[in-house]
Amino acid sequence: MRRKLLHYAKFLLTDAIELFRWRVPLLVVLMVVTGVLEGLAVTIALPLLSSLGTADTSSTTGFVNLLENFLNTLGLPQGPVGIGVLMLFLITGSTITFIWQARLAAKLQAEYVLRWQNDLFQAAIAAGPVFLDTQRDGDVIAAIVADSTRVSGAFFYGCVILAAIVSLFIYLCLAILISPHVSFAVLVMGGLLLLATRVFLARAYGFGEKITQAQGDVQLTAGEYLSQSKAVKANVAEARANTVFSEAAVRLAGFNVKNAFDIQRAKAVFEFGAAAGIAGLLIAVPLLFEIDIPTVIVVLALFVRLMPRISGLQQGTQAMSALLPGLGNLKQLVEKARIHAEAADDRPLPYALSHGPPSIYFDSVSIERGDKIVLTDINLHIPSGKTVALVGPSGSGKSTLVDAVLGLVPLSAGEIRIGASHLADVPLPAWRRSIGYVAQDASLFSGTIRENVSFGKDLSQDEIEAALERAAARFVRQLALGIDTLVGDRGARLSGGERQRVGLARALSTARQLYVLDEATSALDSETESRVGETFRSLAGTSTVIVVAHRFSAVRTADLIHVLEEGRLVESGTWAQLDRPGTRFRVLKDLQNTSSLPEAI
Repeated sequence: MRRKLLHYAKFLLTDAIELFRWRVPLLVVLMVVTGVLEGLAVTIALPLLSSLGTADTSSTTGFVNLLENFLNTLGLPQGPVGIGVLMLFLITGSTITFIWQARLAAKLQAEYVLRWQNDLFQAAIAAGPVFLDTQRDGDVIAAIVADSTRVSGAFFYGCVILAAIVSLFIYLCLAILISPHVSFAVLVMGGLLLLATRVFLARAYGFGEKITQAQGDVQLTAGEYLSQSKAVKANVAEARANTVFSEAAVRLAGFNVKNAFDIQRAKAVFEFGAAAGIAGLLIAVPLLFEIDIPTVIVVLALFVRLMPRISGLQQGTQAMSALLPGLGNLKQLVEKARIHAEAADDRPLPYALSHGPPSIYFDSVSIERGDKIVLTDINLHIPSGKTVALVGPSGSGKSTLVDAVLGLVPLSAGEIRIGASHLADVPLPAWRRSIGYVAQDASLFSGTIRENVSFGKDLSQDEIEAALERAAARFVRQLALGIDTLVGDRGARLSGGERQRVGLARALSTARQLYVLDEATSALDSETESRVGETFRSLAGTSTVIVVAHRFSAVRTADLIHVLEEGRLVESGTWAQLDRPGTRFRVLKDLQNTSSLPEAI
């Protein structure tokens, strides 16, 4: 555990230096200047005591003379007035440099967190389904939202620790210059206090790992139940939802309480020990080393001034131990996502694919997702410019097959050819731009209907309205704000059928060589579905259309139908060829006609 802590602490330092370059040394310089000015503001009291005749400064004559010569160099009078002016100058200077240091540290902290948030989000988007299939959505979102906040805390405490170390070095140099004996005694006391609080540091990293896991559980639970609130209400499952969420939240709260209490216990031990040690030094040092009390007081004043930083060093180290697992989790997720990232490819489509509808061939294709075999030895042809339907029971592999056409899932065996080109050799970004894809959930985003239809394209209002008309989305005309109506979170302000029609309009907003409709009309009534069907039938010859459907009414006019079951292709043919006794197609069709559950196929 300690090895992990040191590894991530070192990574935080080297990563920050690599990212911020010259600004890290600048931050250290500001810390040094602040520490020097603060230390001198305290030690200037020694010549003041000497000038008043209060202290026997024979043991520190060299140091006193050095400060008095400094006053003469600045043209300040000897005595309280000159020392007071110099002290005011030093305090003002240290305050200015501290404010500059604090502003720079805050800016670097914000930039560091922003970099990690962007890195993880961009890496997850670039990796796509292959990466997300292996993760809980809540874990990735929790890392972006919660772990990045913990990284912010780790960076902050890293700055606190760095400032404490710099101040400790400067104050020690000044204290040793005044009285080595007292300084040594204080160092021994500080070492004993750090040893006494070491047990809390060891536990902090363990709490941090548990907090990381618990935050993911809370994020996942909240996301699942809130996104499916209708199902929760319909099944009167509020109590269940509250119980599951409460259990996750209580676990997180428990770990946070234990970690926070440990920090306060360590603080209490450290501060009590420091106060008791200072009192003991005031009694013992003059007796043991025959050092005058004023000199002891100045040295102790340095350490009293330094004590909050030493305490901050201890508390910061313990807090970082609990926060660094967040950085570790972010780093691991980014690395894992980047392993699955698609290679950048800005090549255009081959001429044959960019001019005319594509034909698609599956040659002995098999696909595994995790430990599950989803498709096995698929051989089928989707002719150019034709409408091809995929039907079969739920879980038969229909959606995975079209995901493979989009290049969203890796093949375990076989190959897919687009015309004469192997899909593996085709530039995926350009290939996907040639496809109009609509999923069952329509994938709407918070924003307006205009933004959802255009979605990454620069479309005029006429083009958007024409696309909505082709998608039978006439309901938009009745909306007060028309295409500028907000759809809500994930399209929550629209019905299922309205969301699907906006998704269809997005696909139809520009001409595509291929359209993939993955149960894209499942929420439409028969009349609307028929109008949408007419739109896609009008594309015959100019575009290839793949339709995945549960409802047979959506595939009746398809040129070719493929039937899948348990990941295998079991039948292919036209409606007339398949709709006859003894076929699997007829069995599924009859089940749908007689079953009260439309999802039967």
